[in-house]
Amino acid sequence: MKHIPLFKQTFLVLGLLLSSLSFGHTSFPKKVKCPIDGKKFTIHVTGSYTTTHTLNDFQKQGYIGNLYESYVNSCPACHYCGYLSDFDTTFSKTTKQEILKILEPFKSSKMTDVLEHEIAVEIHKYFKRDNDDIAKLYLVASYFLRGDSLQTPKRKEFQLNCATYLQKAIEIKEYEKPETYASINYLIGEMYRRIGEFDNAIKYFDFALNDPNKKDWLLQVATKQKEIALEKNDDNSI
Repeated sequence: MKHIPLFKQTFLVLGLLLSSLSFGHTSFPKKVKCPIDGKKFTIHVTGSYTTTHTLNDFQKQGYIGNLYESYVNSCPACHYCGYLSDFDTTFSKTTKQEILKILEPFKSSKMTDVLEHEIAVEIHKYFKRDNDDIAKLYLVASYFLRGDSLQTPKRKEFQLNCATYLQKAIEIKEYEKPETYASINYLIGEMYRRIGEFDNAIKYFDFALNDPNKKDWLLQVATKQKEIALEKNDDNSI
């Protein structure tokens, strides 16, 4: 076996370490306090994430780790769920009691990324958050089920809910930038394609393609996905 000098071994290890940091997912611990029961615990917040490509439902793919695992966190005691900002807050006694009623059905549940997003949806609904915010929670929840064939009905439920709330967001004009509507209509079309509702998919792809404010990238992507919808292809892996 060829002997590698110590200093070369050191540089080799440092090189591998820097490579993993440059092409990976870094996070840092942060202590938070549950606004419902006062429980203190530690979560991990994403510091950086190297993206290799983005799938057609906007899920970012990276070299290492899952960007979305640290989006929503849950209290280990009461199972209150939300983003970091949802823990950095205080509630009235009445609000705490009402949220505890929402959490009651999940009291003995084993927490998963999917369930955390489902609970976060219910809390977002309680606070009457924007439709777009609720749609994004459903969208990310569907990402976790992408490769699980046993959970296909659940995944399609999330994608339909995502499309429904995005439609509500469009109806009440939640988006300020005109060019945003084309990408949202595209995403609605892609949600419908993935659940097999091809007529609705084509309808919303056309909305996106006919939008004069659409960005250049959308013309190519929406055209391709519309062609796939015309073939009645509900492939959820792309």
